[in-house]
Amino acid sequence: MEGYIRCSELVGQLDQIQEGNVVYVVSDVLELAKQAREHGERFDRDLFLDSLQKKVGKTGTLLIPTFNWDFCKGIAFDYKRTPCRTGALGTAALNREDFVRTKHPIYSFAVWGKDRSWLFEQDEPNCFGENSIFDYMYRKDARALVIGLDAMDGLTFMHHVEQMVGVPFRYHKIFAADYTDWNGRTARKEYSMYVRDLNMDAREQSKPFSRLLEQLNISRTRVLNQVPFRTVLLRQLYTLEAMDIQFNDSRNLYCYKGQKKKEQRCCV
Repeated sequence: MEGYIRCSELVGQLDQIQEGNVVYVVSDVLELAKQAREHGERFDRDLFLDSLQKKVGKTGTLLIPTFNWDFCKGIAFDYKRTPCRTGALGTAALNREDFVRTKHPIYSFAVWGKDRSWLFEQDEPNCFGENSIFDYMYRKDARALVIGLDAMDGLTFMHHVEQMVGVPFRYHKIFAADYTDWNGRTARKEYSMYVRDLNMDAREQSKPFSRLLEQLNISRTRVLNQVPFRTVLLRQLYTLEAMDIQFNDSRNLYCYKGQKKKEQRCCV
């Protein structure tokens, strides 16, 4: 087992992330903070973000989720005040001037790096489809860095694949609420999401798919300070998930009403 590594040096151990990469960071840093405390160190979120920046360099781009689903309930979104509901790193990134928040009221990201300005200018009303930030990840051959979680936990990119290919247990739904932009202007806006059909009783069972990702080296895991760091190649994940949807009835990812009853099999 590897010895304890200082928090600011952890990302430097990850060979699957290189300068110039687009990296989508999904994280639960609670265990990292616990390990740091046990070794006489404080987990500094800003230093950790600095280390991510250093890893991808100025030619790379970082995307930290700052999602908030209140807009789906008709609750007004305020670009500057609506909080991040997806973890400590997203909250820390929103408090920094070198990151900028994208405009989507549900699936916003704090972004840094080469594509920072371009991503800020985008305002695609569709959550997961063509021209969404998840489509950008596919086109840029991005990789996800999943920290402290299973490879598929919180990996919202999977819903982009579902929408682009089409699944029977989701449909398009429009949400509307007041939207206050970065200049303080408020207007009524609409955004659409490919939502789950509750009548289909679709339940995620992503462990089989996570195992496939590992077997095919689409996902690679490095355990540092007793915490898994998983690097996932998103374009390859797209291909594998699309095959599972088209040829295996999504069995490696979901069970749902009306799913064909036949023996589960690998889709490759």
